[in-house]
Amino acid sequence: MTVRHPSPVPRRAVLAGITALAAAGCTSKSAAPPTPRPRASLTAALDGTSGSTIVQILAHPDDDLYFMNPDLEQSIDANDALISIYLNCGESGGVNKVPGSKDRPGPDEAAYAGARRQGLRQAYALMATGRHLAPWEVSTETLPDGTAVEVDTLAGHQGVRLVFLGVSQHFRSTGGSSISLPDLWSDPTAVSQTLVSTGSPVQSSHLVTHESLIAGLVHLLGRYRPTLVRTMDPDPDMQVHDATQKQHHDQDGYSDHPDHTAAALFTYAALERYSSTGGRPYTVTAYRGYYNERWPQNLPAQLVRRKADVLNTYGGDPRNGCTFAAGCGDYDVGQDRSYGTGWLQRTSLRYPGTAPWFQQDADHRLTAFGLLGRQAAMWQETGPAGGKWGEPQLLGGDGLLPGLTAALTRDGRWQLFAERAAGLGPASADNRREIVTAVQTGKGGPFGPWSSLGNPESDPDHGRRVGGPVVARNADGTTQLFVRTWAKGVSTRRQRPDGGWSDWTDLGGADVQEGLTAVTDGTGRIHLFGTGPDSVHHWAQQQPNGPFTVLPTGLPAPADPPTAVVRPDGTVLLAYREPKSARPVAHRLAADGSWQDEPLDLAARGFGPLTLLAVPDGVLLAARNNDGSTSLATFGTGQTPHWSTLPGPVIGTAALAPDANGHPVLARLASDATLHCTPVP
Repeated sequence: MTVRHPSPVPRRAVLAGITALAAAGCTSKSAAPPTPRPRASLTAALDGTSGSTIVQILAHPDDDLYFMNPDLEQSIDANDALISIYLNCGESGGVNKVPGSKDRPGPDEAAYAGARRQGLRQAYALMATGRHLAPWEVSTETLPDGTAVEVDTLAGHQGVRLVFLGVSQHFRSTGGSSISLPDLWSDPTAVSQTLVSTGSPVQSSHLVTHESLIAGLVHLLGRYRPTLVRTMDPDPDMQVHDATQKQHHDQDGYSDHPDHTAAALFTYAALERYSSTGGRPYTVTAYRGYYNERWPQNLPAQLVRRKADVLNTYGGDPRNGCTFAAGCGDYDVGQDRSYGTGWLQRTSLRYPGTAPWFQQDADHRLTAFGLLGRQAAMWQETGPAGGKWGEPQLLGGDGLLPGLTAALTRDGRWQLFAERAAGLGPASADNRREIVTAVQTGKGGPFGPWSSLGNPESDPDHGRRVGGPVVARNADGTTQLFVRTWAKGVSTRRQRPDGGWSDWTDLGGADVQEGLTAVTDGTGRIHLFGTGPDSVHHWAQQQPNGPFTVLPTGLPAPADPPTAVVRPDGTVLLAYREPKSARPVAHRLAADGSWQDEPLDLAARGFGPLTLLAVPDGVLLAARNNDGSTSLATFGTGQTPHWSTLPGPVIGTAALAPDANGHPVLARLASDATLHCTPVP
């Protein structure tokens, strides 16, 4: 058992990261990247050397297996360096009973916490090597305040690490009250303690506070220097709990476990501090938790089965051959029992618009916008259809959340919209979200300062639940802005010709998922779509520049947010994935307002929102594949569509746009925080 005490990241590493950010232009090579070798066949020197470093920050052992997979396993398959950080020990009530067994063990919190760590080692070993009992190197690291934490590294695979901070899930203070992770977030004076788990090299407990936990995470971010950070949902949806929607493990009034929410807030607070130190460029994704049990299943059967196999391995069994003293996993999770939770069959991003915004500028140069280090970034071709790209330009907007939206004004200036964490304080009044915008001062010129468009919710707690902005252009060239509200409805603002904005207006209708899509049809009317639990919701203007009306569609509920596109003839096409199968389906809005099926006959590929681009001979569709790459097919041509695949991982979804010659180009943000632009064959 090795004990290591890492040194701080040297200043030259921070400066190197800043240099890397300046050089991180759009990779436009059309050659396919090499096929990843099986991780089990890699030498230790080659393990985790893809160029991507992914840090996952979670509340409990197993949050990653339930809510981040299959993304997690795809990162392992891609040979990314992967570090999972668990804040809580997850000791819960301390009872680790084997389902179906007559033995009824008594509570042992230290042993249960240790057994869950062993379960994670088994699950990660299975994903990386195919052998659930592959050996691990178990060591300790010391945080700046002196807290020792356990670090497990897969033997021979230095790119796979598990870091256990060991905060007690329900610490009992001297006064008898229970201190949990949400208490540490909301009360800076609260004091908790780490729990020594059975079998850990960490042999002493340490006090934990709001500040020490953030400082510890900042230290670990500096230690590992991620290119991608994954965490949970910082602002879960409201949820009515009743006889049909039982509360289960949700916090009161909302759709997730309170520990998940607190872990995400601690992560964002740490990132805010870490970003101020410079360093490598990185991107962020946040995952929904218990929300998944209440929306349609979106994973195809083969991904569900693989996810279940990993969870079964985490759940373990005393007969699986392990000899770990604390136990061989979280027994209640094994034996396919995860199927009953509703979390297994779905994986959802909190911000489903996590994709580069991609289209031509007024000079016909392809332009992409995204987030790097929680700031807006712009990538541009050096010339129309040249295929060469300049370095990314950082555009400010500190604290931006995933889901940047862009649009061209009538006079050719870029206008950006995003949601920003305007405050991350422990008190509700200090934990605020707002919609912000920035616009170029002139065509091709610099961007002006970011300004706030406020929030449709006056209550800060409600305001945290709003969605990312979606925009469309009215017939008169003005911008129409939409956001999903706390009540799961939609609110809108319109920019007047003088540059001012109308008040927020509720559009009516409710119960839509995050992930709106808006287009302007050939007549100049805006159409807005969202996913309800039973159908697609549709709002539309009855005349150009007019008010919006709710229009029932009669369409079945999608598995993921829908995507709309306007064809060259001005008609609107809607595409999304079918629940359970994840098969893509499409519907065309007819002149009489009815929806007509558009034949696709394509097999299911992966999960997540689809991407559409109208091309002269049909519609090009891009879908995330089962292995994280991108599959494409063209439909509406009168011929049977067929899938083709462009290799390379993608964060969220890919984007499509035509270059100046009309040739489609695919853009995707990769886990190494670079933008990849590939001409579509």
